[in-house]
Amino acid sequence: MVKKEKNKIIVCDKSFNIKQILECGQVFSFFCVDEKTYKVISQNKVAIVRFKDDITEIETSDVDYFYNYFDLATDYNQINGEIVKLDGNFKKYITTNLHILRQDPFQTIISFIVSANNNIKRITKILNSISKKFGSYIKEYDCYSFPTIEELSLATERDFSNLGCGYRAKYLFESIKKLSSKDFSREELVKLESKELKEKLLTLSGVGPKVADCILLFGFSRTDFFPVDTWIRKAYFQKFPNEKTTDKEISKYFVSIFKNYSGYAQQYLYYYMLNSKK
Repeated sequence: MVKKEKNKIIVCDKSFNIKQILECGQVFSFFCVDEKTYKVISQNKVAIVRFKDDITEIETSDVDYFYNYFDLATDYNQINGEIVKLDGNFKKYITTNLHILRQDPFQTIISFIVSANNNIKRITKILNSISKKFGSYIKEYDCYSFPTIEELSLATERDFSNLGCGYRAKYLFESIKKLSSKDFSREELVKLESKELKEKLLTLSGVGPKVADCILLFGFSRTDFFPVDTWIRKAYFQKFPNEKTTDKEISKYFVSIFKNYSGYAQQYLYYYMLNSKK
């Protein structure tokens, strides 16, 4: 059950695990305040998320925005049922309801350009530095907004380099110039079919097939994509140990099974493999 109040969303559902949702590699603009509390920043909006037992409270002045952001209108039990219908052996990977966040597309693009060949701790640090340098201070929550493309267009390549972006500084600088143009207007991008949108994203500096698939899934809610990384690759080769298969072929294999539920299945498999190492 989900209840919206004036400045709060209450989720009474033990399968809504905010820790797993935030820490499964789909988002980096958040802080772990303590063992039971997170601070989530999306654009210039902030939510304080507290959980205890079966209840999660999302405190925010932008209730409707975060209701959509956390995808609380979607029936994940129904989705999980459809995934298991498509592959009965997949049930063991579904340990909770891993909501796919409905993130801002441009914030997601910048975040995943930074994420390439990077670890989560360093990605988060870089994005926080970018926000502090180019975003606006939000006094109520003692944090900085994620800067708009307009704000980021004022940055130089050296600015990004000084913030620890390394070789990605050039990618960010060049991609932000494109994102600032009419060719990449938000309104036009969301209208594109998935295949066209991917081709468009691949023209951005620092965006390869895997990063494009992540942006499509986490920034545009295109769940017919299955991003392939180290953990997905490991899972595939556990099943097919003697095959020589590219990431593109691995992604195609999973999409052929899960179709429009591919993105959901990817998150479950990724999180399972990530935690199996522990």
